[in-house]
Amino acid sequence: MPETAWHASLADSVRALGAAADELRTAHQHAQLTARTTDPARIIPLPGTLTVPGAAEPVRPHEDALWQLSDLYMVLEHHTRELYENAALGYAVGTARAVRAVLSSQRPRHVELTRERNGAYVLDLDDLPNLAQSLTVQAGARDLARLRTELLACWHAQDSEGNEETADEPGGQPSALADAAHAYGTCAERALHHLIRFADARGFLHAV
Repeated sequence: MPETAWHASLADSVRALGAAADELRTAHQHAQLTARTTDPARIIPLPGTLTVPGAAEPVRPHEDALWQLSDLYMVLEHHTRELYENAALGYAVGTARAVRAVLSSQRPRHVELTRERNGAYVLDLDDLPNLAQSLTVQAGARDLARLRTELLACWHAQDSEGNEETADEPGGQPSALADAAHAYGTCAERALHHLIRFADARGFLHAV
């Protein structure tokens, strides 16, 4: 069986990063929706009570269940947000590195990212390459420049105490950083495919 060409393997690597971010974004959205539907503040618990031997007060089982579910889904919402954010950032950084490598006439077969033992990517967006200067408008230079600015703004805002407090408030936007990273990664992936098509049309992909 012939070996997959380096550019096809690289495109598959980037596509897999994007698919992982997509799955976790969907999971986070479902967790958010479920948390809202079981919010005790939105549901009037049934008034029925039961007595427990030795307890001073009667128990309201429906209300207890709502609070237990609320706590459970809040934890799930927080966890899926963290997973989605890390996956989206990995998608953004990994794809940007892939584009930079192709622009530098390198031929990587895979995206390379450092991961912790728990699978989380180790990332620093201050090293996110500025690709727009090396790309044409057709390759998405303007969109990449705009999305990079938005992503870095979200990244630096995330470090501020005020942003973290807002993220935990009802109606806040805790996924802003993840969404910005996902948008950037999607645009960078399109730029990568544009570069590959451009090089293929001119016979550069297999040139020595």
